[in-house]
Amino acid sequence: MKRRIVPLRLRIASARPRPRTLGRLALAAAIVAGGLTAGAVSAPAAIAAGTTYYIDSATGNDAAAGTSPATAWKSLAAATSRTFAAGDSILLARGGAWSGQLAPKGSGASGAPITISAYGTGAAPSISGAPLATGGAVQLENQSWWTIENLAITNNSGTDNFGATTPGTARAGIQVRNSAGNTTLRGIVIRGNTVSDVNGCFACSGLDAHDNGGIVVDTTAMGANFDGVLIENNHVENVGRTGIVVWDNSYFTTSQTVVVQSALTSNVRVRANTVIDPDSDGILAFGTDGAVLESNVVRGAGQRTFEGSDMPASAGIWPTRGMNTLVQFNEVSGTRLHKTDGQGFDVDMGSTNTRVQYNYSHDNEGGFLLLMGGFSSDVVVRDNLSINDAWGGQKGVITFSWGVPAPVRIYNNTIVIPPGSPAKPIYCDGDAGACASSTPGQWWFTNNIVDNRGTGEYTYPGLGTNAVFSSNLFSGNHPVSEPADAAKITADPGFVAPGTTGDGIGVANAYKLTAGSPAISSGAVQSANGLRDFFGNAVSPTAAPSRGFHEAAPPTPAPALFDPAADWSISTARSANIVIDTTGPLSNMAGDAARFKRSNNAAGWIRWDAAPGKVVTLTTFHFSQPPSAITIVALDASGVETAVPTTATAAVATTNGWTTRTITSGALPAATRAVEVRFGPVSAWGIQVGDVTIN
Repeated sequence: MKRRIVPLRLRIASARPRPRTLGRLALAAAIVAGGLTAGAVSAPAAIAAGTTYYIDSATGNDAAAGTSPATAWKSLAAATSRTFAAGDSILLARGGAWSGQLAPKGSGASGAPITISAYGTGAAPSISGAPLATGGAVQLENQSWWTIENLAITNNSGTDNFGATTPGTARAGIQVRNSAGNTTLRGIVIRGNTVSDVNGCFACSGLDAHDNGGIVVDTTAMGANFDGVLIENNHVENVGRTGIVVWDNSYFTTSQTVVVQSALTSNVRVRANTVIDPDSDGILAFGTDGAVLESNVVRGAGQRTFEGSDMPASAGIWPTRGMNTLVQFNEVSGTRLHKTDGQGFDVDMGSTNTRVQYNYSHDNEGGFLLLMGGFSSDVVVRDNLSINDAWGGQKGVITFSWGVPAPVRIYNNTIVIPPGSPAKPIYCDGDAGACASSTPGQWWFTNNIVDNRGTGEYTYPGLGTNAVFSSNLFSGNHPVSEPADAAKITADPGFVAPGTTGDGIGVANAYKLTAGSPAISSGAVQSANGLRDFFGNAVSPTAAPSRGFHEAAPPTPAPALFDPAADWSISTARSANIVIDTTGPLSNMAGDAARFKRSNNAAGWIRWDAAPGKVVTLTTFHFSQPPSAITIVALDASGVETAVPTTATAAVATTNGWTTRTITSGALPAATRAVEVRFGPVSAWGIQVGDVTIN
């Protein structure tokens, strides 16, 4: 999103800067359906670990034990007033309804989280946060290892909280907060919930307005962060300001130009969620390292704004002020443009090493993608489909704002601009210097199909040596500003069913290439190309690919992937604690000069693109740690995981007590799109992975 720009260069730093001060949410005592206040419920001296507690708004009794459906508590306050232990569960009766806040205390443990869920039959238990002055209807603060699932949540005060005249107060459906300085919270899972009708503030008192809405995981203290956040399979609708947000601003200076990697929130996965009609942004990752935003659907972001707002804009899915983000397999549509932005996707300022791939973007008023320059770097945009984006005419299907987040590689995308659309295929937004040919920042536009039936012109940054157009197909209308490309094709691409539009990933099939298309096998080979297209078809690393997002060349076996662990060019994502070790003595590692390992003893993972039927082979090195400390998991397009069986050879001694083994997986299951090698939470020093082969 375009923000107030400070003309300083982004840098990666190890020191912790002064934090930004945000107001802490008040955890008000809940007024519950049973008519009791939190103060009316006395907490027991202790709660046994691994105990299940029940709450029933119809038949419960807060004076009861709460340990069976027959002795269920009645109010949310009964749970809010207690401290729970690892392995406990708090179950709300299906069909029940409560008003107020559920804010239980305590932390779980790795392998023994505390779970909030539902029991019985009927509709999901409903919690309304309407009486709250601020905060989440479900609220956790400074607590680790919690799972929140299977709830229906609203939080509407019934008053004007938008902030157009007087700043509003932050509200959320579910909020998990870290307000403890220099503390890492772990193991937060939020899944299978419905969150709707949250009247959060668009302009807020005491905090950045992006940091409230449907599902909020945030930090408010210096050095506070999270390690391990999973938000999946939730339905979020009609919330303000943001649909789903992971917000860690504990590390940056007031200029927001110093990103401290060690302080970022890590191991974030936001997947398979649906976000409908949020006031502003759909899904936002702010201050994360290694976040994976995948298989989500966002429709109608940017429903509201107001004149004079200093942050009027919206985007469907976007990372910012972070590193190593993967945005893939998402569908975003209907994002509105309010003076600025309005894109389906945005790689915003302060983003380093971001991949946007295998997404379907359509009917977004401000375009498919915003690329913020100046403070960002290393962006790959590949194998995406854009239909009828930038229909508002103010922005481009791809918009560069204030320069180029160099280097940028944009390749093998298919862009469809329908007749009559004023969309600009590529647009540079900002002052003259940011769009001039002398602007630093190399970018490439290669192997794309631009089917332009509209009236828009091209304007782009860096027309000199900074921009390279190669092997694209431009069809339809050809404005004078169309890029020069020595290997361009200007023939019809030969789509299966051109003109097809609408919701659902199945629309993409209409833009596959038919036999005889000039785009087939006529593109330029791309290094580290992901080895697959939008549909999962194999893409050769050596043979000429098709242009656009569909690899239509005659099918060949997917090529072998070999990763020697020398750099990050072959893997696609990793947890923040995965590093490359090149230290010796190399005799311990059988002479292997580079291996993957973890920087701490927490569990870690590294991901590669993969195809069904392939076999993963690992060279591993062990000091006292068994081969079972390494597992292999296949993932499909929705992020569904399947454990893959493995076998390990007998240990072969190297030197100084180290051994080496070969671990081999079974064949990867049907529908596999990626594979992860996972390290268990054992000694980081005692186990490493060298060569990785997927064949």
